[in-house]
Amino acid sequence: MSVLEIVLFIVFCVALILPVYTYVLYPIILKFLPKKQHKVSDDFLPKVSVIIAAYNEESVIAEKIKNLSKLDYPKEKIEFFIGSDGSNDRTVEIANSVKFDNLTILDLPRGGKVNALNAMLKQVCGDIVVFSDANTMYDTQAIKQLVKHFADEKIGCVSGQLRYKIDSDSGEGAKSENAYWKYENWVKIQESKLGKLSGANGAIYAVRKELATEIKKGIINDDFFVATRVLMQRKQVVLETEAIAYETPNDELSSQFKRHVRDGAGHYQAMNIFWKLLFPRFGSFIYVSHRVIKWITPFLLIAAFLSNAVLALFSIPMFIVFLVQTLGYTSLIVYYGVVKNGRKPKGKILKLFSIAFYFMSTNLALLCGWWRFITKKQKSTWETDRSDNG
Repeated sequence: MSVLEIVLFIVFCVALILPVYTYVLYPIILKFLPKKQHKVSDDFLPKVSVIIAAYNEESVIAEKIKNLSKLDYPKEKIEFFIGSDGSNDRTVEIANSVKFDNLTILDLPRGGKVNALNAMLKQVCGDIVVFSDANTMYDTQAIKQLVKHFADEKIGCVSGQLRYKIDSDSGEGAKSENAYWKYENWVKIQESKLGKLSGANGAIYAVRKELATEIKKGIINDDFFVATRVLMQRKQVVLETEAIAYETPNDELSSQFKRHVRDGAGHYQAMNIFWKLLFPRFGSFIYVSHRVIKWITPFLLIAAFLSNAVLALFSIPMFIVFLVQTLGYTSLIVYYGVVKNGRKPKGKILKLFSIAFYFMSTNLALLCGWWRFITKKQKSTWETDRSDNG
């Protein structure tokens, strides 16, 4: 075996092992690590401020406000803010027509989600700040479940759990998204045991006011930025599975892909900002295992395919592996053509195709997001694209 073949074989093996580690082995390792204990009190009811940045949310804003009004929390200890980021539809008009006493509506100029969040953060009076999304509906006990952890001074941020509304009429895109979130939530439950949850869910998370300072301008993934900044200040970030939020995922594959591209650009931005987390004393194990390796998986898949293509010229077994890779990618392209036309494939085999397609499409979106990040084409402003079902 030549030096070239040895190098390419090492590249091929590493490119396959790392994704397997981050998606399979890492969660198993977490499962067997001991849980850190912290104080939790159901009687701890601090003053809470709930903030929601909204852009063109006329289809959901009334339902969101009604949902906020039904939360089970002392009325004198909770306030709400909705910051419209230059909405050019009826978001503000509708919000003002259904608002209640402790809800403030801010009609802000267009400047991006971070600008809207910062404007609201300057006005909050609560000891705990809860971040939410306009299209996310909370369980009535969600706020109580979040804040009970702040009875312990070690806790700086608590993330809730997002659940997708899926039924028999939901499309393959929504079902795949839901399946992935179930997996991701399970991984986060394991991380939470260590008090080092990697990122919070932007739909439902709470932060101590003193830690919820102004968010850096131009940040794309504000939820990851805020939660990671808490970890950098040596506070713990945990997940509360009973703090539940509900959302209807978008069935449109194009809309999902667009959102994943934007998130992808934010991931590489985060790698640039939180580079210190690559070092052990800053908690690199979870950050690298859960985040960094996932974010470089598109490049690992490319390296695995190209190294395999060359090795196929020298080895029959590697030629067979290359054919399997090629057949796999080709079949996923065919699968995309099927679901794009609105068909709903059934059966366990097709369900596996659905999961594999979701995996590949999110990695393609990551690759596009990387390109948008390095070319500085990704804007920090965001667009709202609601499907008819949500």
